[in-house]
Amino acid sequence: MIIRLVLMGLVFLVWAGMMFSTLFTLRARAEARTGRALSGPRVFLKELGVWLRSPEDKSSRRTLLFLTFVLLVMAAQNAFATGS
Repeated sequence: MIIRLVLMGLVFLVWAGMMFSTLFTLRARAEARTGRALSGPRVFLKELGVWLRSPEDKSSRRTLLFLTFVLLVMAAQNAFATGS
């Protein structure tokens, strides 16, 4: 149980790092596009759409999706392991 929790913590740390990196990248792109430091949710959603379709970001999208899936599977495993 301890090993599972430690592994889940490590996966979460990597996932959180990638998520923050992605969010900072989106903010920087929005700032470059609009010239304003705080662009608002509409510009953020537009940049998110560009990031989701961009071939340059394909690797980071796949890695983030994979880590999200692994984290959800590990959480489900821990929930069912402690329930029995």
